[in-house]
Amino acid sequence: MVKDNQTPNRNSWLVRIMSVVCACILWVYVMNEQNPITTKTFQVPLTAQNLAEDMVVKDLPETVNVKVSGTRSQIAVLREGDIKAFIDFTDAPKGRNTYNVQASVRLGEVAEVTPSLLQLETDSLAEKTMTLEPRIVGVPNSGVTVSQMDLSPTQVTIKGASGRISQVDKVLVMVDISHHDRNFSAEATAVAVDRTGREMYDVKVVPGKIKTTVTIVRQLGTNDFPVKANMSGKLPDGVSIKNVKITPDSVRLTAEPKVLGGIREILTAPIVLNNITSDVELKMPLQIPDQVLADQHSVIVEITLQKGTEQQDANKAGGNQNQ
Repeated sequence: MVKDNQTPNRNSWLVRIMSVVCACILWVYVMNEQNPITTKTFQVPLTAQNLAEDMVVKDLPETVNVKVSGTRSQIAVLREGDIKAFIDFTDAPKGRNTYNVQASVRLGEVAEVTPSLLQLETDSLAEKTMTLEPRIVGVPNSGVTVSQMDLSPTQVTIKGASGRISQVDKVLVMVDISHHDRNFSAEATAVAVDRTGREMYDVKVVPGKIKTTVTIVRQLGTNDFPVKANMSGKLPDGVSIKNVKITPDSVRLTAEPKVLGGIREILTAPIVLNNITSDVELKMPLQIPDQVLADQHSVIVEITLQKGTEQQDANKAGGNQNQ
């Protein structure tokens, strides 16, 4: 009779396979217990990739949140520099469109990007040469003032979206003369502003730093003047202004006495009422006359509104009191 030698071999292989399976299960269990999967959210810079050289993105957020999933040991050594967040602008058309925010990570996996979608506007890149205009910030020591200010260079190039470049009204050089009582030289920042005097942060000025040489002389007059809200337009029907609060409500001006003599009040930049439907708080530039120094160049204007019914109730209450 011939013995069947295959049965012991078959059992031997079965035992080996079961041993390997058990070892794998045990390894997975130990790894999950000692080095479990976890997540962590990182705030990382958002970059634009594959954007055409003659295009620019308006209002691109500086950062996004990226949630990364990985083992505890991977997450422990992960740094913000190991994570990249970007938007691919390959063949992006001009105008406003929705884009996916993508991310990659050196260790682990990207679990979530917040926000994952952004509505952004792309525009053609434009540039323009403009002449600098000096503006003085602060008030010098008592008894002195600025007689002359020289800039180097006197012209700069502004760069940005073509739609924004067309809105630039001036490029100002803000020179702080606080606590100075003699001639001095310093570097000052050049900023682009629109017609209302608001700074246009998305317009780049090249060069951004300007060398200034300031000549200090004596003496000008100084006085405080009330600030008045310069309102234009018309509120929607049924809505009226209940109160206007300006903070601060006065500005200190320094200039020649004859110039100060012709000033009664300082107006804010125009506040257009047409689209105001609820209480608002606005930071408004001041309309400072030429050849006049001011201790501040903007104020906070708080406008409180009331509905027509509120006005009627107030009138009735006032009538009752008079009776």
